[in-house]
Amino acid sequence: MAPSLLAAGLLALAGAASAQAPMPQGAALERALVGLWCSPDDAGRGCWAWDRFFPDGRFEACGRAAGDPRPFRGSGRFSVVGQRMCYVVDSASENFWLRPGARYCTDIVAIDRRTHRYRDIDTQAEFVLQRRPPAQRRCPS
Repeated sequence: MAPSLLAAGLLALAGAASAQAPMPQGAALERALVGLWCSPDDAGRGCWAWDRFFPDGRFEACGRAAGDPRPFRGSGRFSVVGQRMCYVVDSASENFWLRPGARYCTDIVAIDRRTHRYRDIDTQAEFVLQRRPPAQRRCPS
């Protein structure tokens, strides 16, 4: 193999390896989740829900679900063990999908700077959230 072809092949392999970065686990995954995430609406142009994770282990969620004109809010604490993220709700609006004291866990199956994909443990359904700058958060009132 010519030296230039060998070098090109090695560069391609190195690029492929870096693109397949290992999935963060535990504390590293917890740090990767910190920030604002959008649950895109069906058209993909807006967000029907917002999830914000804080470095101190708190989370806040807000939005407006399809079919319910009332905005929802929830907050609590989250933690990560391996690839499993769990949160416990401390406070919630009447129409938040979990009551205070409830625990909900998901498996994070992929995460990068722009998106994260998680799997609902009970239904095995997968969902993709998009990272957004904090200033874009639009919690309905």
